[in-house]
Amino acid sequence: MTIHLPSDLETYLQGQVACGRFASQDEAIAEAVRRLRQAEQEPTPRMPPTEAEFKRQLLAAGLMTSLPTPADPAIRPVLQPVAIEGEPLSETIIRERR
Repeated sequence: MTIHLPSDLETYLQGQVACGRFASQDEAIAEAVRRLRQAEQEPTPRMPPTEAEFKRQLLAAGLMTSLPTPADPAIRPVLQPVAIEGEPLSETIIRERR
């Protein structure tokens, strides 16, 4: 088999053989093809798990002892804003920089 490479790849390949990483150019090409085949055989990356799936994985791995019960939005308290007296922080910073 004859392989024609662009000059930059051929120079790189010769450098890899010269520095001892590969015994020959044939060995380097064979390694490149092995890695290509391995990359094609690996499964495609999955989407990140949802929060619930992630918690189940942690539980299965023993990193969590139990799954927390989901909060019921109906019993959640309604938060009221807190009134704060004084000038806004941004105004304080502007005043102190003058």
